[in-house]
Order: sequence, then structure tokens, then C-alpha cells
Amino acid sequence: MSLHATPERHYPGHGAADVATLIRNRLQRRPAPVLPSGDRALLRLAAAVLFLGLAGTGLALLATRTPADTGHELQATRVGETVLAIPENLTGADSEEGRLVGMARLRLDWPSLGPVTSETRSRLLVTLSPQDKVNEPATQLSVYARFLTNTVWSNPGGLVVRGFRKGSPYQGDELFVSVPDGRGFAARCPIAVPASGLDELCRVTFRHRGMDVNIRFPRAIIADWELMLGGVRRAVDRLVR
Repeated sequence: MSLHATPERHYPGHGAADVATLIRNRLQRRPAPVLPSGDRALLRLAAAVLFLGLAGTGLALLATRTPADTGHELQATRVGETVLAIPENLTGADSEEGRLVGMARLRLDWPSLGPVTSETRSRLLVTLSPQDKVNEPATQLSVYARFLTNTVWSNPGGLVVRGFRKGSPYQGDELFVSVPDGRGFAARCPIAVPASGLDELCRVTFRHRGMDVNIRFPRAIIADWELMLGGVRRAVDRLVR
């Protein structure tokens, strides 16, 4: 007598029951927790703040990074109440002129008003110092007026020239003033070039950005005094922080 395996029987509805069980199990699974809308907004805000902070730090590092040996390294300086950031190639920092406490000195090429280079033919020596009453335009003119001669003559650039009396503290100098009263420009220049050979012998002082600005410059460029004053003002503006 041979034995035969009994075939598996499939009853109607068996497959449908399996599908129903699968669907029921899926529906009974606990859904993933959903954060309240307020918490989601807080997380998004925190992520945005973190991103902006990292981006700001990166931009700050990039802005302050300067290539080596370019001469653009900034030196922080305070003159009175004014804070300046001066590129090293404008200060002459290798000399004593760049180490004055409470003051700052600049060496500027003329007429570019950039750094002095081997190609520079004329330069401006600019000293920034705290305000002093003796440097007020009216005070300067009143001091000079006591020693001036009566002779007046005109000069290119719309200036008039006055001489100083012999025996006065300013003997050997001439005073170049703007019309009508010299308040726009009053520079003192030596008549003869001394043996020192310095070119920046004329000097003018004016007020700007809460500081006294003194410029020493060559007599040869005095007719361009308006361009010089305007250029130096803009150069100082770029340094103020």
C-alpha cells in the first residue's frame, strides 16, 4: 500500500483573511510623534541663528584676512576720541613717525594720496592730533597777523601772499591765504629752501573729524590746495572706524 502526501488545501477566503490581518496590523502601529507647531518653529529659528552666526564668523575672518607682505595690515590708533585703522604702508611704521602716542602720522603720495613708493615725486606728511585751541583757524590768523607786512600780492590758485616782518618768529616765511579771510586755507612756507633738502616745507593745519590735521607739503603744489585739502579729508574719512 503506497502512501501519498496529502495536498495542501486552499479554502476560499484564506488569502483575503491574510490581507485583512496585514492591514489591521499596519493601522494599529503607533504613528511617529509630531512636534507642536511652536516647537517646530523654535527649532527652525535656532537652526537659522546658528547658520547666520557661522556665516557671519566666516565673513568676518575673510574680511580681516590680508595677504602677507602687502603692507595693508591695519594698525588701530586712537587720536583723542577718534579711532582709526591705518594701513601699515601709509604710516611709515618703521620710523619714529609711526610711534607717537595719541597721534598718528601718514605719508601719502601726491597726487594719488596712496602709499609712497620708489616712483613718488611729491609726498604729503600728515599728522593727526587731538584738537588744540592754538590750531583753530581764527587763532592761527590772529597770531600771524601781528607779524605780517603790509605788502600783499596774488598767487596762482586764487591765493594771496603776505610776508612776515624781519625779526619776527616767522622771518623768512610767507603766508598763503585764501580769500576773503583765510579761514579756508592759511599755509606758511619758507621763501628759501634750507640746506636740509626737505621738500615738504609748507604747512597748513585744519580741523576734521574731531582732530587737528596738519599737512606738510611741497611749495610747488600750493596752487592745488583745494584738491589737496579735499583729498586728505577723504583719505582720513576712510581710516575712521
